[in-house]
Amino acid sequence: MKVAITGTRGIPNRYGGFEQFAEGLSVRMVKKGHEVMVYNPEDHSFKESMFEGVQLVKIIAPFKWNPPLSSLLYDFLCLWDALKRKPDLIFNCGHTPSVFLKILKNPNKIPFVFHLDGMEWKRKKWGWFARAYLKFSERLAVKWADYQVVDNLEIQKYYQKKYGINPANIAYGADIPPENGLKKDLLPVEYQELINEKEYFLVISRLEPENNTDMILKAFLKSGSKDHLIVIGNTHTKFGRKLVKEFGNHPGISFLGPIFDKKILNIFRRHSKAYVHGYSAGGTNPSLLEAMAVSCTIFTHDNPYNRSVLGENAFYFSTISLLKEYFSGLGRLNDKKDERIRGNLKKIREQYSWDKVCDQYAMAFKDAQKKGHQ
Repeated sequence: MKVAITGTRGIPNRYGGFEQFAEGLSVRMVKKGHEVMVYNPEDHSFKESMFEGVQLVKIIAPFKWNPPLSSLLYDFLCLWDALKRKPDLIFNCGHTPSVFLKILKNPNKIPFVFHLDGMEWKRKKWGWFARAYLKFSERLAVKWADYQVVDNLEIQKYYQKKYGINPANIAYGADIPPENGLKKDLLPVEYQELINEKEYFLVISRLEPENNTDMILKAFLKSGSKDHLIVIGNTHTKFGRKLVKEFGNHPGISFLGPIFDKKILNIFRRHSKAYVHGYSAGGTNPSLLEAMAVSCTIFTHDNPYNRSVLGENAFYFSTISLLKEYFSGLGRLNDKKDERIRGNLKKIREQYSWDKVCDQYAMAFKDAQKKGHQ
């Protein structure tokens, strides 16, 4: 099967969840004998034309002075180019370019599969116009895409109730890394010194309002914890700069900026006192799955999306006061800790392994081909 993956900022991942997902899926599909091409913006830091067997197609993103417009036109150019290359199907991550589906010429009736994401219009960073457009593009993706996919049971329920469709529910994947690859001495020296100072809590996140990093930082300070809080994420966003200005001078808090090396991230996760997950905008987050896969104790924002993934295997918070108690300890960290970790590892093996996810996508893509050619 020849698959074109569009709608991301390219691989290897240098940005976020969709990019991490596209990297994981494309590499494993190639290993299973499929031909996969992933679209990258021309200014992506990885300059090679192949990545672990995946063909990278470079597209210039125009009008960079206007990021929303640039992103939309980039998506259009990716879809347009993909149609000319005649893959068996086009898999787009996100629904924003759905407005182009009736404009693009598709004489070969190549199926469009759209990953609908997690109600993007709910994210706090968007203004009223962007929210209105995202709701509009969501409706068009439901109406015009040949096949729809979501990554979380709660998101599937939303589309069933609102639009009367039944999108395929296929989660992201994660692999349980070998224990000998998680040793502290495999970290760069400057990180070894940091995590050897004292015990630490860990946040790995895009620093955006809906990910509740400000709530996490406030709760940590209010707890009076003598431990450390390490935050990994891009601090050059508007919200990231705000967080650094407000919390960056505290001696117990370290902002490390973005790190995308999976081995380094997994070592940080493995040796943390707890991984703190503030995502609230919907969907199954890859970083949460990876925390489960390396046996983290997990503090997570209490919402239906995270509960559908973790079940009873986490400490849930929705307020600063409750999260403050977790940071303070109060004996709760040892409450069925090993049982929770074992439960999460079982979920990774049985529900979220990359092999299973890849096989589910191969089946979904075959269904999409049949549906698209009807």
